[in-house]
Amino acid sequence: MSDKVVDISSRRDDARHKRKEQRMDQMKDRFEKAMPTEETDPKKKLLNIFTKKKPKKR
Repeated sequence: MSDKVVDISSRRDDARHKRKEQRMDQMKDRFEKAMPTEETDPKKKLLNIFTKKKPKKR
C-alpha cells in the first residue's frame, strides 16, 4: 500500500495565490494601456501616475 497524503488546504491556497497573480497581471496591463509611460522603473512609474499635473492654460 502506498500512503499518499494530499493537503487540500495548501492546494487551495496555491490555486488562490495563482489566481491573484493572474488578476494582478491583468490589472497591470489595463493600467498600462490607460496611462502609457516611457518609464521602465516601476517605482517611478507609480510616482508619475500619482503626481499632480500642472493645470492647462486656457
